Amino acid sequence: MRRGAGAAFILFLVAGCDSAPREATAPIKIVNPYHDQLKALPADLQRLGLMRAIRDNGKRCRRVEEVGYQEDYGQMAMWVARCPDGRNWGIFIAPNGDTQVRDCVEMRELRLPQCRPTSETTGAAERTKS
Repeated sequence: MRRGAGAAFILFLVAGCDSAPREATAPIKIVNPYHDQLKALPADLQRLGLMRAIRDNGKRCRRVEEVGYQEDYGQMAMWVARCPDGRNWGIFIAPNGDTQVRDCVEMRELRLPQCRPTSETTGAAERTKS
């Protein structure tokens, strides 16, 4: 009987764990110096930097015509770049400088944010014109 009382006590403690009111917490935003540096560059250097990220990820783009910062996703900054062949790339920049490049056509299938045309992305200062 002693064993049963101990088990009941443990169940009582576990059941009480979730009964305390929870305070709402704001999500933590990690500083992303690589994104901040890219954002501060002139338009031509933004295009060059994102073209290099596209090529370093094994994708093809002869020249980046237009770029724009779109949004934060997870702890990464998402940019969109448009190439002359009409292909749009979503470029995710991590706080450690790593990049991931995805074809915007595949974003829905990958359950990633949908690319918006670069003319609609946030931050007019980050956009460039061809």
